[in-house]
Amino acid sequence: MGNEMSEAERSDEPADQADRQRHIPVRTALLLALLLVVLVRLPTIQEVFRDDWVVLASNDPYFYRYLVDQTLSSGPLPSLPDRAIRGEPLLVATLSVAAWPFGAGTWGSGFVVAWYPVVAAVLTAAFVYGAATRLTGDVRVGLAAAGLLAVTPAHAYRTALGVADHHAFDYVWLALTALAVIELLARSERDRRTWLAAGAFAVAVAGQALAWEAAPLLLVPLAPALALVALVEIRRDGPERLAPVVVGLVGGAALASLVHLLLGWQYEAVIYALNLLALGSVGLLALVVAVRRAGVSWAWLAATEVVFGVVAIVAVRQFPPVATELESGLSFFLRSGPAELAGVGANYGAVGVLVILGFASVLAAPMLPFAAKWGWQRLDPGWFVVVVYTVHFGVIAALQRRFAGELAPFAAILGGVGFVMLASWFDLVRPPVPRRDGSDDTATPAVAADGGDDDDDLVVPDRTRVALLAGLAGVAVGSGSLYAALIDRRLVITDATYEAARWITEYVDERNIPYPQSYVLSKWGRNRVYNYFANGEAASYAYAERTYEEFLFSNDADSWYDEFADRVGFVVTRDLPHLGLISASTVQSTLHDRFGSATISNIGGVGHFRAMFATDDGARKVFRVVPGATIRGPAPAETARVRLAADVSIPGDEFEYVRRATVTDGTFEVTVANPGTYRIGVEERTVEITERMVQSGDSVTV
Repeated sequence: MGNEMSEAERSDEPADQADRQRHIPVRTALLLALLLVVLVRLPTIQEVFRDDWVVLASNDPYFYRYLVDQTLSSGPLPSLPDRAIRGEPLLVATLSVAAWPFGAGTWGSGFVVAWYPVVAAVLTAAFVYGAATRLTGDVRVGLAAAGLLAVTPAHAYRTALGVADHHAFDYVWLALTALAVIELLARSERDRRTWLAAGAFAVAVAGQALAWEAAPLLLVPLAPALALVALVEIRRDGPERLAPVVVGLVGGAALASLVHLLLGWQYEAVIYALNLLALGSVGLLALVVAVRRAGVSWAWLAATEVVFGVVAIVAVRQFPPVATELESGLSFFLRSGPAELAGVGANYGAVGVLVILGFASVLAAPMLPFAAKWGWQRLDPGWFVVVVYTVHFGVIAALQRRFAGELAPFAAILGGVGFVMLASWFDLVRPPVPRRDGSDDTATPAVAADGGDDDDDLVVPDRTRVALLAGLAGVAVGSGSLYAALIDRRLVITDATYEAARWITEYVDERNIPYPQSYVLSKWGRNRVYNYFANGEAASYAYAERTYEEFLFSNDADSWYDEFADRVGFVVTRDLPHLGLISASTVQSTLHDRFGSATISNIGGVGHFRAMFATDDGARKVFRVVPGATIRGPAPAETARVRLAADVSIPGDEFEYVRRATVTDGTFEVTVANPGTYRIGVEERTVEITERMVQSGDSVTV
């Protein structure tokens, strides 16, 4: 009998094992989604960590690394350098605290700045998961939203390893704002969790205000969102769920104001904007209470909101600090500039939406009317919050693609709903069932994957459905990851730029060349890269933006010497294949193609730009601005010009450097930029020019 029982038990084992295999813990699934977030942001890792350098991607990240270095060397935290106090103080302070254990001016600041966007992306995805799950009561939607955010190109490339600017930091506060507001609007109880959510909301809005000088652009969607929330609240019974939201907003304004007063962080106009928003929310809550007590319909509240909205806009325009900020923001949107200031479809047309926003936008767009419908009919105002933010950032992303990343978390939430609905349409999973009639679901567990009754488990469908689901998910993950990787490749620092920057840095360090004699003039889009490594100064690229191209496309390089003498130490030229054939008379052609040599008889060479380095592929060439050595001597009276030539060898190339001197009254005089043994005229007299002579501006007579 004992043997028979053991056989029976063994016969049940496969069934029990199969049953266990059909369940996946929700936490495991969430960790996998967050792992996807990290993996999609790591294609840049080999280009970021090179040898003993941290080579951040693109140009602007070096500004933040520079500010972190300045903060760590300027005094005890939370003191910030003047350049950081207004603009992005919270971001700089956060990065500086994280880099503090490594010390100032070390590899550690680069490590922290490089990894911060990835950490921000993980936090944002976790908050998006929470917001989507809380909004729908379905963890499948939350997981789909986190997964879609992971592969949304606009978000992925803005949070890729090494691509550090303020945007990644803003995403965290936006996602936390959405999660906190949705949580507050879903709760009727005034318990500990409610006030924790209100506190999180306060921290989120204060964080937004202190993180970026254009924070009002991120905060303004709260105004129409709360106005729509009020129209839902007036139609349902129970305590005012708007009250904790207002408490959180007022608390956030108070927190930001306190930090501003104590530490001087952020522009006054930004803090005023948040204070006005908080004041408006108090007025809105009072209006809801008054209308509810009067017993009139929601239409009266809507009409009153419109009137007060118009009055508020007029009043704000009379408040100079905020009005000035609004006008500068409007002019910013209307001006043209770098590619990121163009709309999402500027370069790719309709396909640009897919390239920049990924599959999430395709799924999210049809969900907008459904979300508005659910928010109104089911008395679930959290949907209006997502809809308003989606529309707001959708509009400004259409104007400037840099804001597509701010749109991504909200598009991912709606896209998560769309993904589950699409899968259910193919009968791969059960359809999502949003909460109805504004009921509080504080005691209701989130729906497990495919109708599972355990809120800690996901029920895995059969193999056929799993395969089809994997194919559907693969479309989103594959296309988004591919587009994100392609964009990342355009942001990373190329081998040629890295090699040139490394050579300049080693040259400057060996000779202890001070700033600004070590300043590197280059294309503005890489100017901070060169100067951060060469001299530690990466505050601005304005000078390069103003002078570099004008210099390259002028016809006389030496005429710029007086401009550059006390301002520029090095000039970096680059290949310009996209411009086609460039005139041989331009400085670009003279320097980059001929190393400043007068090899073309009717085009002069240069006497103040010494060739120093060339990459193996010739894509980058480095020149040092020098006084040059002057060579004088007699020449036959019948000779119009004298040719001087020297063989020059530099790291990466060798060339013959030629100068042509005009003969006047039987003598010639010419300035040369390169040391070497010069052969003069047809007689080939020689003269030796040393590096010291070139650098000191000495003269020699032959």
